[in-house]
Amino acid sequence: MTRALELAREAAEAGEVPVGAVVVDPETGEIVAEGANRPIAGHDPTAHAEIVALRAAAASRG
Repeated sequence: MTRALELAREAAEAGEVPVGAVVVDPETGEIVAEGANRPIAGHDPTAHAEIVALRAAAASRG
């Protein structure tokens, strides 16, 4: 949760809505992917923090 809050702060500093998200491996408790809101910077209305994190998880885990 701490990392998600850090990501939210980073999003706010970039002019985005302050939301961050992490995907955690349930077996190890390790963060496997993360994302922050970036629809403005990315010119992508679907680039919400949760979607960014899920895309990163899919890319890293296949």
